[in-house]
Amino acid sequence: MLQETCPQCGTPLFRRGTETFCAKCNRPVFIIRNAEDESRLATDQILEETEQTLLSKIQQLNIALKGETDPSQLVSYGSALKTWLDAIDSVRRLKTRG
Repeated sequence: MLQETCPQCGTPLFRRGTETFCAKCNRPVFIIRNAEDESRLATDQILEETEQTLLSKIQQLNIALKGETDPSQLVSYGSALKTWLDAIDSVRRLKTRG
């Protein structure tokens, strides 16, 4: 148990390994001690949101692919898919670097 409390419910926080979490809210909590921590958290949130957006686009493309028969459109979809998968790979590498 840590000295810090959950900003949401006020319950004392716990640490398991490197993760700080609130047992009552059942969610991770990030403690910001300085500007570097704040910057890292903002970057992580942006990368996570970007990854989710790309995954959503891939899901939409998958739906479109199922009914597509035009070869030129299929090539276009394939190109978009490769671009988005490469982008996800880059985002994930950035996330593990932090």
